[in-house]
Amino acid sequence: MTVLWITGPRAVGKSAVGWAVFSRLVTTTKAGYIDFAQITFATPPLDAAAKARRVETVWRTHREEGARHLIVSGEYADVLPEAEVCLLRAGHDELVTRLLMRGRGEGPTLPGDELRGRSEEDLRRLAVPAPEPGADLVIDTDGRAVEEIADEIVRRVFNA
Repeated sequence: MTVLWITGPRAVGKSAVGWAVFSRLVTTTKAGYIDFAQITFATPPLDAAAKARRVETVWRTHREEGARHLIVSGEYADVLPEAEVCLLRAGHDELVTRLLMRGRGEGPTLPGDELRGRSEEDLRRLAVPAPEPGADLVIDTDGRAVEEIADEIVRRVFNA
């Protein structure tokens, strides 16, 4: 099974791009998708080991059901060592624009979105690029549509 973990800073488009990559793959092969933030929601918050167990359980289920590819989106956690890591990168101004949009409730609706309703000052402070060490693939996202980014990832990672 090929595992691709799509990561990057807040509001860079990890979930949207991850879903778009999955949507392309699932038309021609058996594939699975995990949104790391969505499957690790819990009260009280989960520790790293509990998050890892959840991801491993879903990964194992997809593998047992014959999935050839698994797409994971979200903050990178080293829980699936065979994962190829794709870092989505955006410039500071682009991140600020996306964070402000999410804060206003625009764009995709994400359950549990902690950005919604936050002050502009708080959102601007969150515009911090993600570190790049360990990424197998780095994709610049400034000024690009989700579909274009997903097409590039599918072409480069899955040769499709």
